[in-house]
Amino acid sequence: MTEVEKNRIEELDPLWLLNQYRVAELRGAGAIMRMGRLADDLTLTTDLSRHLRDESVHAWLWTKVIRDMGGQLVEMDEPYQTRLALNFGIPRSLTDLLALTWVSERRGVKQYKEHLDVAEASPLIKRTLRGILKDEQWHVEYISKELQRRVHADARVQQTIDKALEADLTSVDALRAMPELDKVAAHDAGQPL
Repeated sequence: MTEVEKNRIEELDPLWLLNQYRVAELRGAGAIMRMGRLADDLTLTTDLSRHLRDESVHAWLWTKVIRDMGGQLVEMDEPYQTRLALNFGIPRSLTDLLALTWVSERRGVKQYKEHLDVAEASPLIKRTLRGILKDEQWHVEYISKELQRRVHADARVQQTIDKALEADLTSVDALRAMPELDKVAAHDAGQPL
């Protein structure tokens, strides 16, 4: 991790960031449920069922960490997934949803690994990150295999993957450009659950 990336994480309010993680897991569960209804083979259905379980457990783990740290649970108005969907457009197929989920999971793995490198992160946060990362890495792997299977069947699927990767970069750039005061205001204005 670069020094700039490390400083970026250290500067964020830890509870704001943990609420971002929690909301990401909850929104991910919603997308996985939708994909489960669209799944077109038994292997994918099975993988999506496991993935749904993981997302729910991860949301619970972040909820517990936030509460154990004395924080409040807040809804985030502009989480990463909202920006990703805006930059990609309305997903119209299972392949669109798989590509969006794949880039989101990759982004989550990268963020969680970067957070593990922050010396000031509490042991509770680091333990939770390590546990969740195992699942997240599997999510990236199985979705990547499924997308490659689809690319082999239809080369146009690569365009969907490329579009999702571009939406990811645009979304992250927008979040990084968000002034720190706006991040604090977004956290403070969050609705307690």
